[in-house]
Amino acid sequence: MRPFHQIVLSLLLPVVMAPALAQSPDAAYPVRDEHRERITHWRIVVDQVNADPGIPRSDGEGKAVVEELLAAKAEKPSRADLLGDWRVRSIQGTRYGIFTYPYFKARIAERDGRLFFEKTSGSQRRSGYLHAPEHGGPEWIFTGGASVNDDPQVSYSLDSGATSAQDSDSVGVLWKVDDQLIMVLDARGDDYEIYQLKRP
Repeated sequence: MRPFHQIVLSLLLPVVMAPALAQSPDAAYPVRDEHRERITHWRIVVDQVNADPGIPRSDGEGKAVVEELLAAKAEKPSRADLLGDWRVRSIQGTRYGIFTYPYFKARIAERDGRLFFEKTSGSQRRSGYLHAPEHGGPEWIFTGGASVNDDPQVSYSLDSGATSAQDSDSVGVLWKVDDQLIMVLDARGDDYEIYQLKRP
């Protein structure tokens, strides 16, 4: 199995340089054009943040976790690997550093014949559908929405039938590392968020 950094590099190579990758990793999924960069851009963002020696504040644990996850081998999880209850913590990267937050509750269950992820506690929550890999890589694609506290869950704008993108839209990728799941979400500019999921 290839190291994860090799997989990511293969996804980021321009199509003109790699004809075999004519279908981008998100091409088979219901992702709006303006959100496609979030599927592949996160690795560049992480590199930029980690390489910046001028970051004034950073959670050392968060940076160490991100570096460890990037070095680990990415595996393609099966539906059985995904289903069930999880503990999830957020690792948020910004131009100011990488910061970790406590674990909260989450679950992945079947809904309408598809896999549905939801973070069920904590003040900032995401929920949405997971789309199985169809591009040869290990990553499932997440499309969903962000909500706060006990507010109603928000669907991805394409799922809700909205004619344009919504501020609540959230997209990302998910893969397996050993017995945990990793989600990288909404990488854009200098910002990204990682969900690290472990069994209760």
